[in-house]
Amino acid sequence: MDNKVTEKEKYEIVHKMSRRIASVDKYCAVSVSNKAFEEYFGCIVDTLLEVVAPQDKERLINFIDNYDGTAKSGMFKFINAQGEERYNHLFVYQQRGAGNGHMRDIELVDVESIEEANKSLRDDVAKHKILLGLDREYTFTYNRDNNIFSMYRYDVDSRDIIYKADIDDWKRQMLTEGYIEKSDKEMFTNFVSEVRSYTQTFSTKFKTSMRTYNKVMETLRFIGTVMTKSDGRKIVVGRVIPETDNRSYNQISDMIEELQFDSLTHVYNKKTITAYAVKCLKEEKNNRVTIAILDVDHFKKVNDVYGHMYGDKILARVGRKLKEVVGEDGVVGRIGGDEFIIVFNGINDEHTLRGMLRAIRTQIKWEFVDDFEDLTITCSIGASYSPNNGTEYEELFKKADYCLYVAKEKGRDRYVFFRDDLHKESYENSLNVKDKNVNDGREMKELRFLSGIMEEFAQDRRKAVDELLHHMYDSFKLDSINLYWGHNLNRAYYIGVELGGSISAGYVNTEEFRKLLGGKNHVAVGFVGRQTDIAPEFGMAMREKRVFSTVQCIVGTQNNVKGIFTIDRCKESSQWAEYEIEMAVVAASLINIIAESENN
Repeated sequence: MDNKVTEKEKYEIVHKMSRRIASVDKYCAVSVSNKAFEEYFGCIVDTLLEVVAPQDKERLINFIDNYDGTAKSGMFKFINAQGEERYNHLFVYQQRGAGNGHMRDIELVDVESIEEANKSLRDDVAKHKILLGLDREYTFTYNRDNNIFSMYRYDVDSRDIIYKADIDDWKRQMLTEGYIEKSDKEMFTNFVSEVRSYTQTFSTKFKTSMRTYNKVMETLRFIGTVMTKSDGRKIVVGRVIPETDNRSYNQISDMIEELQFDSLTHVYNKKTITAYAVKCLKEEKNNRVTIAILDVDHFKKVNDVYGHMYGDKILARVGRKLKEVVGEDGVVGRIGGDEFIIVFNGINDEHTLRGMLRAIRTQIKWEFVDDFEDLTITCSIGASYSPNNGTEYEELFKKADYCLYVAKEKGRDRYVFFRDDLHKESYENSLNVKDKNVNDGREMKELRFLSGIMEEFAQDRRKAVDELLHHMYDSFKLDSINLYWGHNLNRAYYIGVELGGSISAGYVNTEEFRKLLGGKNHVAVGFVGRQTDIAPEFGMAMREKRVFSTVQCIVGTQNNVKGIFTIDRCKESSQWAEYEIEMAVVAASLINIIAESENN
């Protein structure tokens, strides 16, 4: 029997394939195409020039014409049967036979459909993980060889390191910093002992806040066993299971997410990555801790041309790529906008560090190489490390940020390490100039605004005050503005979040608050916690209202208190700038003028 396949049979086989395949000449004319190719465009295509997007026509002609006989690919937009412009990878393969050397075999792969399919697949995987109880699962490992205890958080498609430390150091931290319920400290100690002794199987539970970073206590069960690896070494592996009802679990999970992770990029948020860096610098004095700040070059252009939604997708991909490249050698966080921070802990070899930053820069560039026609996505990186460049986080951050500026000034798409011999003098000069310009510029801006408000106040008092308060709320990044009024000082007006606790400000009429005022009609408190011992009633009231920093201004006089005006920050403590305090005092004075005029 003759098993030779005829040309006709070859064609029929190709025709039935789901892949979109055709043969073209050097002028892009299509000589043959399979069914999948024709169905994609909704017709028999005579030439690729009929179905390529107009902006890609010239580039496609050059691409096909300059084919040299070796496999290659390019990204082009083609118009499908629905009239949509879709990104396609165009693959050109080896020439189809000696007699037809001028012909090129091509294949089109719709990139966007692949991405859509992958998203659907990821969604299905996520659903199955949820059904299997694997979503947001926490696991732990212990290796006796290096005494390292690690705890991981698994999400739909990622793994994040929650803790990775010497088990004795980790135990000490959990006990001394309040992560373990007092009544369960013995259970926790027994758990650590079981882990260290390589107990074959164990199960124990205790109340802890290790998943919520000391925010919320929850009962967790730790189930572990000893596993033998392929090389014969043994390690402890286990799962962490919350013993809560579904509602409580969801609340805690949401809090964990909010506390730890940036919702867009799924890397650590600013608060968590900052706390991690500070912790590393405090505990790893003998190891090099490197702070690297990364900025996506020309990101504003992406948002301006393609829209903010597409810009968000770019940032999400940058976050994924950074986690992929950095791996377990560092921790990635997003500090705002298109800026990311990477903390490398324990890489003491500068050559290795530079290689890591080069890999990050290269991988980011290649991640988006086929996405745009007239735009290349690159990144700039500035880095500093302890102890050479400093031992405190703020100093290292500022120096890394300065190096990021230098990298951009040098042309972008590069990394710069802080060096005293190259950067110290210009860095210190920039700090002096920057601080003066920022403070002077901001203060002058607010004074100009206040001048306009005073002019408006003469025409329409209530409108002017309302405009002033909303300006302060936005410009000072406040969480709440409040006015307590009348004999009982009940809340009469607020902007922003409604504070917790009592709706009155009864603490104002206490002797301790008068002492806190110190003869003035206002007091500015950067950290309320420090007032607990000095003014306990006031401190208690602020804690109930969930206020971290506040400026409190009396409306009227200390002998005739009509009300109390406050501006508050409820997410973190911070020092108040002089112009912020002065604006609050002015606002209270204007409110007093309105009150007096209406009473008269």
